[in-house]
Amino acid sequence: MVEEIRSQGGSVYVWPCKRCCGGTISLDAATSPPDGEFELVTAEPLQVFARPGMRLPRELHLELDRKSRVRAYWDGLVWMV
Repeated sequence: MVEEIRSQGGSVYVWPCKRCCGGTISLDAATSPPDGEFELVTAEPLQVFARPGMRLPRELHLELDRKSRVRAYWDGLVWMV
C-alpha cells in the first residue's frame, strides 16, 4: 500500500466529514489535496496531512480500495469518536 500511495505522490490528506445520521462524523481521505488548509502531522512512512486543530487518533489506519482510492480509519473505525 505504501508504494501505491507513493506512486500517487506520497501524501495522504485526512479530514472530518459530517454525514447524515444525526451528527456522525466520518473521516475522508485522499492522495491529492482537497480545498482548504492542511498541516503535516507525520512524514514517515508517508506524509500525512490533517486539518489544523484536528484531534488526531491514537492510530490512523490506511488502506486502498479496489479503485486505488485511499480510505482512512480513526482508531480502527470509519467514524471519529
